[in-house]
This record gives sequence, C-alpha cells and structure tokens, in this order.
Amino acid sequence: MKIKYNSEIISGAIFSIVGAILWVLIPTQIKTMEKSAINAQTLPKIAIGGMFIFAVGLLLEGIFAREKKELVVTKESFRSVGFKKEMRSILYALFLVAYCFMVQPLGFVVSTVILVLAIMLYYGARKWYYYAIPLAMVGIVYYVFRVMLHVSLP
Repeated sequence: MKIKYNSEIISGAIFSIVGAILWVLIPTQIKTMEKSAINAQTLPKIAIGGMFIFAVGLLLEGIFAREKKELVVTKESFRSVGFKKEMRSILYALFLVAYCFMVQPLGFVVSTVILVLAIMLYYGARKWYYYAIPLAMVGIVYYVFRVMLHVSLP
C-alpha cells in the first residue's frame, strides 16, 4: 500500500486541534476571580495561543507545499529501524500520559521519581549519576516551589 503524505499538514492539523481544545479548556481548568488584564490565565493563554498560531502556519505551509512524501507500507516496514524508533517515541509519550494520571493520587514527588526512573531504565542508563542528576532536580524543584515560593504541589 502506498500513502502520500505531508508531515507539515499532519503536525499542523494535530497541534491546531490540540491548541483549540486547550484554549477552550483554560477557563474550566484555571479558575481565577481576578478581573485584571493579567491573571492566572494569562501565561497559559499566551503559550497556547502561540502554539495554535504556529500550528496553523505549519498547516498552511504543508497545504501549499508542492512535494509530498510517499510511504510504502509492507510487512517488512514494521520491522525496520525507523518503525522501532517511532515506537520508542510513542512509548515515551505514553510514559508522560501515565505520569499525568499518577500526579494527583501519588503526589508530585513520588510520581515524578517513578517517571524519571522508568524513563532512565527504558533508555538503558547505566551510570549512577544519570539517575542522580534528574532525581536531584526533582528535589530542587520541590524545594523551590514548596518551601521558597509557598506553592502547594499535588
């Protein structure tokens, strides 16, 4: 089977949809009583709005591009090195999705430590300091937000 595709169209469409959904969800997820122009929703709106604008630009670039890549799907393509790399990326994304569901019941520190250890083991880190550096960063982030800034973490 042959598929002609343009990665700019695919990426632009996906991130445009994600940006639009996140923009709609901001008021329900970040509640604020402030009436001023700058409040708790300002930075997320800037980030998501920027993502949406650039995603639409990428989508338009893909639509008006002349070249389209051709992908030939066979049984051998599922055994290729490129396919295995893509599966590793998808599994990494699934780690992040699982982390999102773990934060609320387990808390920030425990779920982040589990995520760090899972990713390091998955990618085969062998040296002890490869584990120590991100684990120390978890402690530093916790200390800065919880102790210094008095921000409650889940």
